[in-house]
Formats: sequence, structure tokens, C-alpha cells
Amino acid sequence: MTTYQQIKNETLNHSYDIDGAYGAQCWDFACHVFEHYYGGHRISCTATGYVQDFVNQKNTNGILTFMNEISTSAALQPGDVVVWGPCATAPYSHVALFDSTNGSTNYFLGQNQGATKVTVNALSKSGIIGVFRAKNMSGGSSQPVTPSTPDQILTVGSKVTFPRYLTAEQIDIPNNSVYNSRIGGWISAAVCTETSSADGACDQILNVGAQFTIEGTFTVSQVNVASDTVYLQELGMWIKAEPLTEVADGQ
Repeated sequence: MTTYQQIKNETLNHSYDIDGAYGAQCWDFACHVFEHYYGGHRISCTATGYVQDFVNQKNTNGILTFMNEISTSAALQPGDVVVWGPCATAPYSHVALFDSTNGSTNYFLGQNQGATKVTVNALSKSGIIGVFRAKNMSGGSSQPVTPSTPDQILTVGSKVTFPRYLTAEQIDIPNNSVYNSRIGGWISAAVCTETSSADGACDQILNVGAQFTIEGTFTVSQVNVASDTVYLQELGMWIKAEPLTEVADGQ
């Protein structure tokens, strides 16, 4: 089953020019996703020649055979296909996948939005004319969870996730480790996934100031109330409880 994280992991920093014309454009990346992940096909832009035709010609171009159109005012989910008309963000229109939100800042995965490869960039939602959600998408989680009334009180057996944006405060290159005070110390960079271009590029090379997450769902196997820390079974280490979100209650 397709997940947004799978798409991001497999396409980030790659370039796509599937029609061999005009180089790596936003259209090429979107159609690559349609063909390889969303069970769809390339969408031709025959009215204006730009991706605004995804929306303008939706009733005849076939996009609705594998995508559902949703309201532009609806809450976006990771992997939603977002189309801008001509505007300040995109003078000739643009298409990208919604990635995440950090406060009032929205991030999108797309091509030709500052680089001729797939990158994650902060873009304004002003100018959006259409949003589509793939019919085969399972959502943004890389590991589906069946929650049992989480109450944010962590106990043995609780299932937890990390926040989308943790900051790399120190880097230990010889030991390939990252320090973050919210989680309470050092953690291997191997388990970290960079989630924005805060350090200059979302390239999975963590520098001081980089924002990252630790993907997946983890099990609390021990709790230390005095230090407000929990031991996560899969990581084999103690983590501060404060940044963790309980997604399924413990026993």
C-alpha cells in the first residue's frame, strides 16, 4: 500500500524529465508519481500548456479516474497533489505534493521549485486552485497504527511517535550522532529523517540547525516518572517523554 513517506524517500533529490522536453519540470515529477505510485497516468495540459490544466480540464483529462478532488479549504494530508494557478508563488502555475506544516509554514515536495530536482520547500498556499487526493493512498504514516484511546499519559505498552520537526543542535561526525535537547541527548543519525531544508537543503545530510524526525511507531517498555523519561524498545534507549505523542494506549 502506497504511503507518502515511501514516495518521499524514493524521489527526494532525484530529477525527472519523463517526456524529454523542457528539462525537469514540476509536471514531470507529478506524472511520475501518478504512474508509479497513484495507479494513474500522465495528464496532458492541452489548454494552456501549464499544470493549471490539471484543474481546468479535470472533467476530461482523466485525473479523476485515480484521484479524488477535495476542497482547497480542507486540511491537507501528506501526499495530496496541490495545484497553483498563475500567482506570486508560481507565475505560470505549479504542482507539488503536500509534505507537512510547521506552525504557519507549509512544506511541499516538488520539482522545479528552486532546483531542477525533487526538493522540500516552504510555499505559500495563496494561489492554490485545486487539490487532489489519490484513491489508493493510505495516508502519511509509514506504519499504520490501530489506536486504543490514547490519553497522552505514557505507560508500559504505550505506542508513541516523534514530532515532525526536531532540531539538530550538535553533530558528532565521527560517531554519526545528532544531539537534541528535547529528546534528552544524542541519537544515531542513521535513524533520523531530515524533514525540511532548514540547514540549506533537505538532502538527508544533517548539519547543525537541520530539522529531522524519527520515523515509525515505538513501544514504551519502561517508565521513569522521576526523570520523565521512557525507554523505547525498538531504539533501545531512554527518551524524554515531553516531545512524544501517544497514538495507542498502554495496558
